[in-house]
Amino acid sequence: MQLEDHLAASNGLRRTLRVLLIAVFGDLALLVAVVYAHAASSVQGLLPLAVILASALLILSLGAAGVAVFYSWRAYPQHRRAIIFVVAITLVVLLSHAYIIGNPPASDQRAPVTGAAGAQLVSSDKGDGNTPLLTVDSTVFGQNLTVTVTASGSDAIADIVLNSPSAVSGPGFSPAPTFASPLQPGQSATGTWLVSGQVTNLSVSYQSLNCYSTQNTEYGCIMDEIFYVPEGMALLNGQHCSTGVNAPTDCHLEHPPLVPALIAGGMAVFGEFSAVGWRFAPALLGTFSIPLLFGIAWKVSGSKKMAYLSAVLLAADVMFFSQSSAALLDVPEIFFGLAAFFAYFAGLRVWKFDKYVISGALLGLAGLAKETAIFLAMALLTYILLFEEEKLRHRTIAILKVAIVVGVVFIIGLQAYDSVLVSPSLPGTTSCPMNGSTFVQQLGYMLCYGSSLSSGCPWACGWKDTNLGTYITPFNWVTYYSPVAYLRTVVSVCPKSVNNVCQGGAYSYVSIAYYGVTNFLETWTIYIWIPLVAYSLYRFYRPKQPTLEVFGFENAATNSVSLPGELKFAAFALVLFLWSYVPYIALFFAGRVTYPFYFLPAVPAVAMGATYWITRNWFPRWLMYLYVGMAFVFFFIYFPYKGFLPDWLRVLIGH
Repeated sequence: MQLEDHLAASNGLRRTLRVLLIAVFGDLALLVAVVYAHAASSVQGLLPLAVILASALLILSLGAAGVAVFYSWRAYPQHRRAIIFVVAITLVVLLSHAYIIGNPPASDQRAPVTGAAGAQLVSSDKGDGNTPLLTVDSTVFGQNLTVTVTASGSDAIADIVLNSPSAVSGPGFSPAPTFASPLQPGQSATGTWLVSGQVTNLSVSYQSLNCYSTQNTEYGCIMDEIFYVPEGMALLNGQHCSTGVNAPTDCHLEHPPLVPALIAGGMAVFGEFSAVGWRFAPALLGTFSIPLLFGIAWKVSGSKKMAYLSAVLLAADVMFFSQSSAALLDVPEIFFGLAAFFAYFAGLRVWKFDKYVISGALLGLAGLAKETAIFLAMALLTYILLFEEEKLRHRTIAILKVAIVVGVVFIIGLQAYDSVLVSPSLPGTTSCPMNGSTFVQQLGYMLCYGSSLSSGCPWACGWKDTNLGTYITPFNWVTYYSPVAYLRTVVSVCPKSVNNVCQGGAYSYVSIAYYGVTNFLETWTIYIWIPLVAYSLYRFYRPKQPTLEVFGFENAATNSVSLPGELKFAAFALVLFLWSYVPYIALFFAGRVTYPFYFLPAVPAVAMGATYWITRNWFPRWLMYLYVGMAFVFFFIYFPYKGFLPDWLRVLIGH
């Protein structure tokens, strides 16, 4: 009876989990649809609905994660140590993101500018060149108070508020500097007020904008946030897109629209001008990529040890963590790709949809995050063709099924966006016109735009390594290049100064920095595990010498042609790595710009391959622990924000 009750409870939890997962993806689809509908119609009533859906998505996701843990705990008591590990590493990564997600913030509340009315006042906070961020001039004539504020520093200024001991009323600043239209450096704003009494002192509070480009007048801090944060804002504000010289600058039709919609959803919940809102969705998806890789490794290899190490090594990759902490495209693409791989290897089935349909749908979502997910899809199709243990006819049907579903999901998603928010090219287009609003035309635009990124290629284009003096090519991705700082802020400290003149003992340290570099201690292992995997596969598939079994002395049917679990794991890592890296070598030689972060989809494969190497029987256990520890140290050195350390140690680390 107790066993029956236990099974009934487990089945109930499993059904609940299935319902929650369906609800998560249904809510995601509704959220994207509402964001698009709001942008297309500018109906303000849809924005609160987007807030509700985004909040529900967070609650449903956390609920599904909680039910998954509880169900696993009840149904698989023999695996509780593994469950504790997954929960622990997920929470550690999530809390790490929570610690830094608001750094740097979009804006800072600065110390008020305070002083006598009628005198010129300057802020105590300084910008570049030690110039005050804000200058305040005021005049009082009878009951009229006139205040002029000037952004005298290097930062844009917003949310300027006049505080006076006397009651004031009137129009105030006209136009008032806002987050949507801040005061640019060198610009001034004047306001007038009626005062009811004598004004002797003034206090002006304000915020300076950190994540704002005064050159482009766009928000964004970390690398390409300067493109995708404004695109998310544009979606919230109903901006329609097109190509052409006079087209809106906040549209990026060279990429699919899913991630900007997710960024817009985060803005709807946390605020349009909140760095937390910008980065919330990528941080959450990056966090849940870790348990997904754990699940893939366990399902394929059957080894908890390999699952533990794969998850740890992915979590310890510098570039993966940095880009998970920013409003960028690549990590959502990887999350949906890993979800597709997990659905395939776990044999998920929902209603009449088998693992091929589900994985195809998730790969379609990965493509809607970034078009380069085509390589992730090709990796899965290649694995099915070469390593799935079914007859060729079954494998062929499976490949067609996955490919068709990927295409259908991608086309429907892209066309939904194009139909709602894309207009034909504006006059003045000189290259890559999009003379319509169909997915075919946007695909043509993507290809045209991509091929245009070729100035000076292949040998003199892309990002330059300022230390080595050479351009960073795909060959450097797997050898060495100096870490690229997506964002780097250095703080100088003088412990003793007189009249703002340092008297000695000055030091500086990196306050916050996001680096675009993989964990080279993991990346360099490809020179070991790729030949190792290739040789292992060769030994397994090479023609066997005739034995006595063929003459009937032993049962030859006992010999299986299926790959052992750990070799399946290694084979998948190899296929995924080759499809995530080799195409960029071809693009490089074809003259296309290639950036180091294009290597990011290969990082899970690198973590799996390194795991395969260090878990061989001949690999010393103590060396395995040492290797993982060194990988963590490398990650810690480049962790974005180390405010919990004393200054002397931050100076010593230097990053």
